Amino acid sequence: MLTGLFALALASPQIVEGPSFDCTAALEPVEDAICSSLELARLDMRMDRRYVAVRRALSPEARRALGEDQRWFLGARNEWFEYREQWSDFPNLADRMSDRIAFLDGIDTRRGAGLTGRWRNAAGVAEIEALADGRLKLTISTASPVNARWTCEVSGTGQVSNRVLTVEVDGEPGWRILATVTGGMLRIEERDPDGGQGQRPYCGHNGHLGSGWFRSRAG
Repeated sequence: MLTGLFALALASPQIVEGPSFDCTAALEPVEDAICSSLELARLDMRMDRRYVAVRRALSPEARRALGEDQRWFLGARNEWFEYREQWSDFPNLADRMSDRIAFLDGIDTRRGAGLTGRWRNAAGVAEIEALADGRLKLTISTASPVNARWTCEVSGTGQVSNRVLTVEVDGEPGWRILATVTGGMLRIEERDPDGGQGQRPYCGHNGHLGSGWFRSRAG
């Protein structure tokens, strides 16, 4: 009896800290890797718990956006893992998961704050700062979360009207970015000179900024 209890006590931490999914139903190669490593299993569980806790504290709209962002991160992680031998210069699996946990830990779930500050999503960071003349400056830097095969670097200044910040993109006449805060999250819309969805001149091929951003406490 004591032997059985001792064995159970030893096993309990692994069960509690194990992955957030059923290893017997693992389908992806990355899931097999997580199930084969106690470190990765613990990171997966921590990431899942933080995601659930943060999502619970958000508005309904922000919850949906975080769900989309989490799927983006997971899809990028899985793609990187499948071809990791080709992309060995990029963060390993444990680092990727640790970085995602830090991202989730850093989300500020307040809903009453304004536009200014630092915002993040799976691809990068957006910063909005107030200028002395009353305008706001927007700077966004993103990269493919798989392997940085595309990057976007964009900045510009603008003013707020009806709670919408409209930014004229530096060096790209006619291109505008619209930024709004709704439900505690930042929504980004890109507008090209013709009102369509042309290739973004400030991004590499297939690059984009993502639509949902979350305020970061990290500053």
